[in-house]
Amino acid sequence: MDEDLMGRLIRFADLTAWPAFAAFGVQEESIDRLLATTAGLDPSAVAGVRAGLAGRVRAAARALRTEPPVADGLHRMALRPGERIVVVGDSLSADRLSWARLFAELVPMVEPEASVEVLALSGRTSSEALALGPVLVSRVPTRVLVMLGTNDIRREGATTGIRMVSISETARNLRALRLLLETESGARVRFVVPPPVDPGRVAATRELTGEWWDPADVPGLVATVREVDPDAIDLSRMPIRPDFWEDDGLHPSPIGQVAILRAVLARI
Repeated sequence: MDEDLMGRLIRFADLTAWPAFAAFGVQEESIDRLLATTAGLDPSAVAGVRAGLAGRVRAAARALRTEPPVADGLHRMALRPGERIVVVGDSLSADRLSWARLFAELVPMVEPEASVEVLALSGRTSSEALALGPVLVSRVPTRVLVMLGTNDIRREGATTGIRMVSISETARNLRALRLLLETESGARVRFVVPPPVDPGRVAATRELTGEWWDPADVPGLVATVREVDPDAIDLSRMPIRPDFWEDDGLHPSPIGQVAILRAVLARI
C-alpha cells in the first residue's frame, strides 16, 4: 500500500470508539493488529504511523499551550481535579490530528488530574452516536462536547442521493443524547456546530464515489444544532483560509484543526 494512503487510513481509522471496542476497552495495540490484518499491512508499521501522529499532536499541543487564546480558553474552563471530559463526534474529531486530540493533550497540562477521552468514529451519524449512549454513560463524564451532524446530511448514490438522516431525526437524536447524558451521568453537555465545508469539492464526489454532500443541506443542520442547544459553539461561520481543508473539502487539514481548537476554546 502507498505510504500516503496508509498514513491517511491510520489517521482516520481510529476504531477505539467503535461501540463493541469502546464497551470492552479494547487496546489500540490489538486494534493495530486487526487493522493491519484487514488492510494487509505490517502491524509494526501501523503502530509506528500511529505513534508518529500522536507525537505530532503532543508537539503541537506544547506549542499551543502558551498561546493567549488557547491559554485563556483553558483558564475559563476552570478545570477541577477529577474532571472527565468526553468528546463525541465523527471523523472531524476522530482524526488523529484533530482539535479533539489536541484538546486531550492540553487539558492535563492545565489540570493533571483531569482527562479527555475522544469517542469519535469516522462516518458516525447522530443515530449511531445515540446507540453509543450506554458506553458514554459508563465513562461517568463531567462534561461532554458533541460535534455531530456532518454525516447526517451525507448523501448516498450518485443518482438517488439518499440522505443518511432526516433533519427531524437529527434533532430528535441530539435531544435524546443530551437527555440521556444529563440524566444518567449528570454531565454538562455542550454541542458544537460543525465547521463549513467547501461547496464545490464536497459536491464533486457525487459522480466519483456516489457519496457526497449537498451544500444546500448545511444551513438546516446549523439551525437544528442551534435549536437543540442555543448555547452551542457555532463553527459554521468561522473564517476559513484556503488551506483549512484537506483535498476533499470536507475534512480539516492540520492547520484547519488548530483553527477549530482555537475557535472552540474561544467560545467554551
